Amino acid sequence: MSVRAAVQAAFGPDLTIDGTDSIHRFSLVWWARVHAPGGDVPAVVKRTWGSGQHALEAWQRVLVGRGVRTVAPLLPPVDVTIEEDGEGRRERWVAYPRLRGRGWDGSSTDVAAAGRLLGTMHAASTDLAIEGFPVFEWGTDAADSIAEDVEAVRRSTAEHWPHADPGPWIAALERFGDTLRAMRAAALPCIPASLDHRAANLLFDDEGAMTVDLENAALAPRLLDLALAVLLFPLEDVGCAGRALSGEEWRAFLAGYLAEAPPLGATERSAWPTALEYMRMEWGTWHLTEGVETDPANLAYLEDLLTLDAERFALP
Repeated sequence: MSVRAAVQAAFGPDLTIDGTDSIHRFSLVWWARVHAPGGDVPAVVKRTWGSGQHALEAWQRVLVGRGVRTVAPLLPPVDVTIEEDGEGRRERWVAYPRLRGRGWDGSSTDVAAAGRLLGTMHAASTDLAIEGFPVFEWGTDAADSIAEDVEAVRRSTAEHWPHADPGPWIAALERFGDTLRAMRAAALPCIPASLDHRAANLLFDDEGAMTVDLENAALAPRLLDLALAVLLFPLEDVGCAGRALSGEEWRAFLAGYLAEAPPLGATERSAWPTALEYMRMEWGTWHLTEGVETDPANLAYLEDLLTLDAERFALP
């Protein structure tokens, strides 16, 4: 039985998957219809990767209830047994509402709308306690792990960006232990946070931005969510201009964010440069090494990330 057929069987008569081809480049996602008493509801069906699924669903429902433009499950998620190569594995699949919108058009207007959306998410999540919510996993300062990352950056740079200088990134990796300790010692307030707020997971319309993917969420300092959003915003998106966000685009994103989010406190402002370096090293290193996607625009974006002067994203 194909994966699609197994998922259809697991949902049963409550849902019909439309078409056979996945609508996503990197994972299996299908258009579908949920059969509700008032009529069919357009939906998408996808595998859910998140841990703490019940807590994640509770957060999604709170966000939707508080006016955040995102999705919450239309039906209880189902467990599906996938048979491949004579072995079975269990996966969890979910049906979300199908949001209508377009992709990022590359404009600062859309970037500002994305900032406003992140701000509304943080405002809606502040002081929100959800039992069992996944907890942010900090990186490791183990010497062997850092040494492996240093060598991986050297190899990847030589292969993909032979004219770029990885020296500053490697120097930052070698002081990662200090960065990690400083970040943890800051004891910043934590909230349920997306940790994947980038253009590839957003849609846009005349009202602004909406997010369709909250699967990587964790209880984390919102400052790290903001840092990751600005660093990885163009990642793997067709609207990517072959670079990280410009300083002007960052200021548009931040203005949108601050218009909706609780004000950044003095401790958060002081910790901002450390938060940027932490997320560059912890998440950016993976995308520069194991997670490289070789689309030309994405490769150019990653080169810009590799050689980025973090002052581009300074707080005013």
